[in-house]
Amino acid sequence: MKEEGGSHMSMKNTRLKVGRVFASAALVLCLSLATIACQDVGRVAQLELAGRDDKKFELPSGAVIIEEQPLRSVSNPDRGLILWMVNPTRHPSAAQRDPEEPYTCPDETRGSCYSGPTRVSLINTTTRTVINTIEIKDGHFAGTEGLENKADSFDIPYAIRKGYYYHVEDEGDAPEGVEMKARVMWLKDYNGDGKALEFALFDAANCMGLLTTLIGYSDWLDRVIQYQVSLEVEGHDGHRTELLSWCDYLFSEKPMSPGHWKYGIDYRGRGGPLDKYEVRYDTQHEMFVGALVWTADERETP
Repeated sequence: MKEEGGSHMSMKNTRLKVGRVFASAALVLCLSLATIACQDVGRVAQLELAGRDDKKFELPSGAVIIEEQPLRSVSNPDRGLILWMVNPTRHPSAAQRDPEEPYTCPDETRGSCYSGPTRVSLINTTTRTVINTIEIKDGHFAGTEGLENKADSFDIPYAIRKGYYYHVEDEGDAPEGVEMKARVMWLKDYNGDGKALEFALFDAANCMGLLTTLIGYSDWLDRVIQYQVSLEVEGHDGHRTELLSWCDYLFSEKPMSPGHWKYGIDYRGRGGPLDKYEVRYDTQHEMFVGALVWTADERETP
């Protein structure tokens, strides 16, 4: 059971809003992950990962590939994912200057990061063509009227300390306090179907609440998808159904069994509620379903 302080209302309002909504120039960046060269070809830019002539895709001008990850799909072995951003800006953390600099709570999910419109594409690794693309919206702003521009931006770490939410290269040998190369698309079997075809994104805007979302490959659809979470919510204000793209802490929690989570988050330290979740993966509909029961009763045990 986690205990968190802070005002719960803004976090809860964010959670309610999260699930409601389902060239001009070439950009050359020296990335720590990979050096990418772009050449302007009008409305479309061809991006090439340095040293690999076959790694070319047609993406919008200004696009920068952050990571590429092959998929081990039995039914479609020539599939992979690319994580890319549009005109990203680079934001080194204070830890780049001083490894002893303490991380803030947002640093735990950002580290040194790129910021900008974020996309994940499914590709055919043989023909080097894009099959489909999804947009990753910031869960704190998605669906909020007047904040659409802020919603279409996300922070992707390129270097981060080990021991938090993202995998890092050579994690076992990584020195304490030193930021290492991040592997955001670290594929695991999150939904319990026996296939390691999903990766999670995490966003801690502050020290209360942790938004999580799951991206993965659907063998059935032959598409990359952002998994939805349908929750039946019960609280002092009655019952409602929420359809979420981002869910508080879900994919950071250890499941009770494959595809089944049961956990609680206690925000009552400063007047917030106790949230109790139980969530399961629905294989037929390729989504997560469950219940959230919340109470502000101090007598309720976690």
